[in-house]
Amino acid sequence: MLEIAAAAGVSRSTVSNVMRGRSSVAEDVKRRVLDHASRLGYVYNRGAASLRMRQSHLVGLVIPDIANPFIAEAVRGAHEVLSDRGYLVATIETADDADRQALVLRSLAEHRVDGFLLLPALGTDVTALRADLGGLPTVMLNRDIGATDLEFVGPEEGAVARVGAEHLIGRHNSTTVAYFGGSTEAQPRIARARAFEAYATSHGATMMQQWSVPCDPTPAASYELAVKLIATGQVPMGIQCHSDSIAYGLLRALREAGITPEQCRVLGCDDLPDSAYWNPSVTSISVDSMIIGRTAASRLLLQLGGTGDPVEVPPPHLITRASCGEH
Repeated sequence: MLEIAAAAGVSRSTVSNVMRGRSSVAEDVKRRVLDHASRLGYVYNRGAASLRMRQSHLVGLVIPDIANPFIAEAVRGAHEVLSDRGYLVATIETADDADRQALVLRSLAEHRVDGFLLLPALGTDVTALRADLGGLPTVMLNRDIGATDLEFVGPEEGAVARVGAEHLIGRHNSTTVAYFGGSTEAQPRIARARAFEAYATSHGATMMQQWSVPCDPTPAASYELAVKLIATGQVPMGIQCHSDSIAYGLLRALREAGITPEQCRVLGCDDLPDSAYWNPSVTSISVDSMIIGRTAASRLLLQLGGTGDPVEVPPPHLITRASCGEH
């Protein structure tokens, strides 16, 4: 490091800051230091540095399913923030299995991660979770499981439901409605369904309970369930889906049955990139998962002693397209 400092015309501490990924170093200085380090064949010993500083610059990002488009966007946002600050991110799936999650968290703690970003698995026990985290800095995202001592970043679920209910009932006068899909035990689904029904009943609309049911959050599962429900001959005038992925399957089933958006108005949630290109294009409630990931990562950095002012998660808002009968 002294050789690099001399060659680059900077102090040893500046070389150290560059190697540790500190953002306080000017870009031209950083480039000069890295060029000389490459020429001299220097490789930063992060393991030794972590013993000195008691920091590994490794963060555990633990999620149920990377294939879920909403989660994938949140992961991208978190990676952007953490990578810019010199952190390596170990992203591990739990398949929504609380036992696997416990094993993963304990293993990452043994590997000296500095902290966790966690989207908890279904059935997570809060007391057991605290033990698995080992007292390390943690930010939870998207699923609020009632761990009041752990920081949480995610949408306000009641507001998500109200945005959808107001559109279906207030704008389109849907007198029969439903909240469709989502995992049975998922707290976001439970909270949204409850708030949606409260709004509907207080504004004179009827909840069609046979349609207000959970299902796996995939287009295939929602399509299969929707086909069975359509066959009963009773279809709500308005349906809010738990996610855009669920809306995709429902809309295909409705289209095959010859039911138009004017007859059954459908809303999704998450505003996924593909939703604008679906047939019909999907009206969706945007909760900006990318910003959720960025904000969660920024708040974890603050817990780790970093600086910054995390962007607040914006309130949910509706992106109107053809699936609700508007063009």
